[in-house]
Amino acid sequence: MSKWVKSLLNPACIRTIVGGSREGNVGMLAGRLGPDRATWPKKKLKHWMEGRSQILWGWQGERLLLLAVRLPEDENRRKAVRPELEAQLRGIVAEDMGDDAAIGFGYILLPPRAQGHSAEQLLLEGMLEAGALAYKSLSEAKARVPEPSVKPSKKTADAKAAEPWSEGEPGLTVGRLATAMAAMPPETPVSAAAEWFEEQPDSHSIVVVIAGQPRGLITRDRLNRMLASKFGMPLYWNRTIDKIMENAPLVADADMQVEAVARLAMDRSDSQLYDTVIVTEQGRYVGGVTVKALLESFASLQAEAARRVNPLTGLPGGDIIRREIEARIKMRKPFSVYYADLDYFKWFNDSYGYSAGDDMIRYTASVLDGGLNQEDGSDHFLGHIGGDDFISISDRPDPEARCRAFIDRFHAGVDPMYGTARPTTVLDRHGGAVQQPGVSLSIAVIRWDGSGTVSHEELSRLAAACKKKAKELPGSAYAVIEAFAATYEERA
Repeated sequence: MSKWVKSLLNPACIRTIVGGSREGNVGMLAGRLGPDRATWPKKKLKHWMEGRSQILWGWQGERLLLLAVRLPEDENRRKAVRPELEAQLRGIVAEDMGDDAAIGFGYILLPPRAQGHSAEQLLLEGMLEAGALAYKSLSEAKARVPEPSVKPSKKTADAKAAEPWSEGEPGLTVGRLATAMAAMPPETPVSAAAEWFEEQPDSHSIVVVIAGQPRGLITRDRLNRMLASKFGMPLYWNRTIDKIMENAPLVADADMQVEAVARLAMDRSDSQLYDTVIVTEQGRYVGGVTVKALLESFASLQAEAARRVNPLTGLPGGDIIRREIEARIKMRKPFSVYYADLDYFKWFNDSYGYSAGDDMIRYTASVLDGGLNQEDGSDHFLGHIGGDDFISISDRPDPEARCRAFIDRFHAGVDPMYGTARPTTVLDRHGGAVQQPGVSLSIAVIRWDGSGTVSHEELSRLAAACKKKAKELPGSAYAVIEAFAATYEERA
């Protein structure tokens, strides 16, 4: 079997790679060229790779290169593998493009497969992470080169992180990735579909369409397996494609964000994991997106997100929070938004100094993050709006219990922040004395059941009003509201 494959998720390669990952002996190395460069030199790479036993698998996109690497057991030799491979790859690129060619590299050690996760998911997640690191490395390399023709932004990174979470630019939509794909009516003979695939070696899917609306999907691999089976030709050849099509393909509206579609694609069963995503506009078929295109775009978005994190906590903020909320709205699944901030933080910062204030912010982030990581089976997100404001999003149905857990964790470890003695009085923003033992935590929760019409802006407005209600309660407190409900449920 050749190490160089056309399919990102070649079944034979998956078995080899995942088998090695059980012992912790396989790494994923990604290389990324800049947009101003030509593609990777495929012939040279293929020749170079075939002569190296540690390379298990290789795939090349236009500017993305992915390699699965078998690692030696000796720790010192293991550490040397990555820099050696990167140096050799830089040399290959330099022969074609010159020494100034910008390349970014990303590397991760593939973890053992966890129970309940498919081999394909393990490999795909490894590709995404390594690809994102490569993109980030490339961006950092380009940032080190001065570009006098580009004027710097008037906003600093700190100012960007401090923007309200209702602001920001929408993310990349899947419609922008869609490309034209063959469409055939359901009465098309299987023989005609097979002959079309034979004439179009680079095409892998046919969409079955009725009156402009997608009804199913035919894939090259699935059709070939059917015809190659015992009695496959006489059984299927003269049938129509609606009898053998995939009846429930993944269909995404063109304005869905790439992050949301990538999640849905990775949640599919193993038998559908490679299938093209069908894209529609107002229910009408417009094109499709391959797993390869999703992989590369999602990796780029992850790298972009890595550059837009809050420098103090390392948490995403600004437009990343917006995209996360909009992606969940598009999925139309119930979720809750938790808007948390610290009470009397200005007093703490003025009394104990900005360094202690930074420690308090990091501590709060760790409290929220630690609480999220204890939630088995939940889909959650944590962002830092800026200052002492945080956003958490979760699909758990019990926000009251979650808020109590956050508050308990916060107070369980906050005392050391005050030094030898915890205060009994604090000052509000107007300098007035308030009888309270230090900083407290207020949380506003907006629940949405997945039905009705809701927007990111509306959730932001409701969260701000709900947080004001929570702050009216003494000490650490929270308030919960259903989206568009008229009354609050309050708990102290």
